[in-house]
Amino acid sequence: MQFDWQTFTYDEEWLREAVRLEAEADCDISAGFDWGANLGAVMANPENYSQLVRLRSIVLQAFKELLADWNLGVGADAALVCGRELLMERLLHPTPNVQEQLLAVLEEDLTTSPGDSQTLRAGLPEVLRDILTPEDWERIAVTAGNYVREQVVERVQRVKTA
Repeated sequence: MQFDWQTFTYDEEWLREAVRLEAEADCDISAGFDWGANLGAVMANPENYSQLVRLRSIVLQAFKELLADWNLGVGADAALVCGRELLMERLLHPTPNVQEQLLAVLEEDLTTSPGDSQTLRAGLPEVLRDILTPEDWERIAVTAGNYVREQVVERVQRVKTA
């Protein structure tokens, strides 16, 4: 066994061999995910890391709450689906600033008791603004607007045929 998920430790023999191979190669092999530069890759495979499942959940919940605050009505679900897709895409290759913010959110979440998450949640809209580009926000708005338009047209058509 190479990694013990219960204690978050590596098998000593395996780790020594990995270090030896890395030293022989005279480089960083990066056989696993690097929580720094490759945070996006880790986020794309959250089943391997329970903490990152939690971080992903926090980010998506914050996005959902942000949309709820905006009161988008029938367009909210379409905006949520579009935004989730864009968030997951952007989190594959987050900027160093976003990585730092996300790691701070994760650390705070892991050290904060469940009822004391107000500080954590307060900074998440800013993190979301940093993750998504202005073009992403435009796409989310257009998606929500198009869905509202489709609903209006559909309802008008139903009234005409009734």
